[in-house]
Amino acid sequence: MDKQAIIEASRARREGERIFYTSCPANGCWDSACILRCHEKDGKIIAIEADDSVNKNDSREDCGWDNIWKGNVQMRPCAMGHAWKQELYAETRLLHPMKRVGKKGAGNGYFVPISWEEALDTIAEKMIEIKGKYGPYGIFHSQYPSFGKNGFPLAPWWEAGFGAWGEHSCSGHAAGEIFHIGVDMPKCAKGLADNLPGFEASDIFNSKLLVMWGMDPVVAWFGPTSYYMQLAHEYGCKTIVIDPRYTQSAELLADQWIPIRPGTDLAMMLAVAQVLYEEDLIDHEFVEQWVEPEGFEEWRAYVMGEGEDGLKKTPEWAAPICAVPAETIREFARLYGTTKPVHLQYFYSCAKRHLGDYSAAAAMLLQAMTGNIACAGGCESGACLPTPGRVPAPRADFGRDLGGYKVPVLFNNNCLTEILANQKDYWEGRLSEADFRRMIGSPSDDAPLPNIQMIIFENNYANNHSNVNKRFAGMADTEFNWGFQWHLNQATAELCDIILPAPVWQFEGMDEYMYGHQRFVSGPNGMRNYFTFCARGAEMPGEVRSKEWVWTQIANRLGVGDQYNPRLCDVAWEDWVDAQEAIYKEAVEKWADNETLMACLGYDHKITWEELNANPVVRTEIDVPFYPFKNVLERGESPFKTPTGKIEFSSTFVKNNDLSKLRWRGEFEPMPVWKPRYLDADIAHASNDGFYNPKAAKYPLSMVTPVSIYRQHSSNDNNPYLREDCYRHAVWISGVDAQARGIKDGDICRVYSDRGEVELTAYVTNRMTPGTAAVHHGAWFQTDGTSAEMNKFGKDLRGTPNILLDDGHLPHLLGALIIAGLIEVEKVRDGDAEGFGNEAERGGMRGASVALGLRRSLGEETE
Repeated sequence: MDKQAIIEASRARREGERIFYTSCPANGCWDSACILRCHEKDGKIIAIEADDSVNKNDSREDCGWDNIWKGNVQMRPCAMGHAWKQELYAETRLLHPMKRVGKKGAGNGYFVPISWEEALDTIAEKMIEIKGKYGPYGIFHSQYPSFGKNGFPLAPWWEAGFGAWGEHSCSGHAAGEIFHIGVDMPKCAKGLADNLPGFEASDIFNSKLLVMWGMDPVVAWFGPTSYYMQLAHEYGCKTIVIDPRYTQSAELLADQWIPIRPGTDLAMMLAVAQVLYEEDLIDHEFVEQWVEPEGFEEWRAYVMGEGEDGLKKTPEWAAPICAVPAETIREFARLYGTTKPVHLQYFYSCAKRHLGDYSAAAAMLLQAMTGNIACAGGCESGACLPTPGRVPAPRADFGRDLGGYKVPVLFNNNCLTEILANQKDYWEGRLSEADFRRMIGSPSDDAPLPNIQMIIFENNYANNHSNVNKRFAGMADTEFNWGFQWHLNQATAELCDIILPAPVWQFEGMDEYMYGHQRFVSGPNGMRNYFTFCARGAEMPGEVRSKEWVWTQIANRLGVGDQYNPRLCDVAWEDWVDAQEAIYKEAVEKWADNETLMACLGYDHKITWEELNANPVVRTEIDVPFYPFKNVLERGESPFKTPTGKIEFSSTFVKNNDLSKLRWRGEFEPMPVWKPRYLDADIAHASNDGFYNPKAAKYPLSMVTPVSIYRQHSSNDNNPYLREDCYRHAVWISGVDAQARGIKDGDICRVYSDRGEVELTAYVTNRMTPGTAAVHHGAWFQTDGTSAEMNKFGKDLRGTPNILLDDGHLPHLLGALIIAGLIEVEKVRDGDAEGFGNEAERGGMRGASVALGLRRSLGEETE
């Protein structure tokens, strides 16, 4: 076949295809919101390409340095973005409503197909029944209850459901932000405060030094922030990575890698502060203007050994704790204190562990000492990092009224497992009200208390938090659960009585996404100078239905359909997506009527619906990039909303309030200290997941749970393109630790803690600091359904690290989602690459044959 024949054959294959754009706002990438150029033919997506919104029809990035400064970059998807097609058309894709026969939990029952009518009738009847028996706080919806929000869509009109305080990702930073610098992230998220601590990606070019403390942006933070960090390093910005693992970011970006023992970051930070104080490497001008002086002196006295413990926190003191040589700590402190500005990112991973909120607070205080916390090129240090949006997007009007129900906040977002484990004892009188409130993070003593008997699941929610055995047992013990699932074999499906086939938002139909994005999506952080209109996607396969259609049908059955969705409540399914699209078209036309806005966005005419579909990325240029608190500082106001209006090294709020009586339900020192006074003296310097805890004698390895480039939380663990051929799920262990245990690379090992166990292959690597192990986040909890010694629902065949993690905080305050723990690893048998692959396949793809058999029973053709 000659060249022209090849071209003609390719053109013939593509005849009749439609190109549409969408976004990939997978939570966890945070500021990426990458743009996907999709090819659809005969109702199916046949190809996914990269963004070409700057260089039309070309995904390369050669737009020039000036354009990069201005934020004109193409948002390329990662490997997961390109692999979505295998999620959409997987053999295990759930295509029909299903109901459970038998008890909930792995090995306790099985699913049979049912009609949509039966599914919706049953769900509505059960909702009415449970609300009648247990009140409005008996129904929990898993869709992002954080920041005081409630994900239950019908709450304002059916008057049920509740929210939570706290958050998952930045939960380890929350206490430090509120107590020391006066940033209340829930208020920022709701638009009730504008002291935004974030930065736009191009501001990184203003930095003279990048410190990635526990941060691996090449793997864990896709999108413009990672890209701009790589560019900054390429153009000469010095980069230091502090991490117990030799990460990809350390390999690709770092001028220096400093390995450190997990959980000992605070010790190194205190030593850095000691050098800054002793050698007077302090930004006195900033401190005099913005730092409360008494607390600054109080922390100085503690660090310099003039406090109660009389212990000077020198690099020599810190070195044996954190395993970083004293001279390395001292020279790092000198470089840090003499360079300006410094972008120090103390990332989520380090703070989301026992007592990790102290080190998060200390990172902020170091940035304040050096004047790097609120300046161009600086950084507040690793929390949610929101920035103002630059492009007003259209807003579709579905005609909903506000409703009269005020959603109450009942618990801490990361304490759902505690509710489920203890609510029966409380309601039956075996547990005191005070203890129950303390366990769940009740925000006040007069807040209502939950009795959850229905959980509405969004995809694989149950899988992705710590203490899986305890979590799954509580979730299986409710009266009735239901939810939306992509795959029949998802771990969370085992906890449902009815599962509904869910559309994949960005590719199928016209549903809204979470966070209120609708179909107009921009990144929550990093680069908010654009939005993408996510056009009508491909057809939904099988009997998959729009989630908004499902909620509308349930709302109709509950008598609130005309309030929840008045414009669509009577629309038949056959006309549903067309009706949704018409409302979006109306919104775009109204938005385009604003001539001033059109001119600001560079249009010399009113943009049409057809034009926006063809060129759906609306972007404006960044003149001066946003840096932390820029907007408030430019008004001449203090961005630090503490009681004193300044950065408080020793929190006056903590000093003047009993936190055990407030939502935190625990104790906290007013300033970051190595030995909190409220812990037992013998282990006061040891976190519950640290090397110095007594249980380390039995579980001597400190496990961290990093994300991989192939998993978005647990999405894609079922994706054949992102499994064993390119990603080997394993327990990472150093050569020293492996040799001591007789383990070779590829051996099958039992990995266990005091909470559970998994069976994993060993990856022996000198990328791990001795004494440290790693199991990547994102594996599905997949069992054989038979009883096991430590796991109630059976041996975990795939290896979720969450089964190994404790979730206890007390007497320390509640808040952080725990993602680290102490474990032991022992060899089970010699490695057998073929055998391991088969076992992993049984674990990760369990249910594929069931799903295939189901389709055949329903008369569907299979390839």
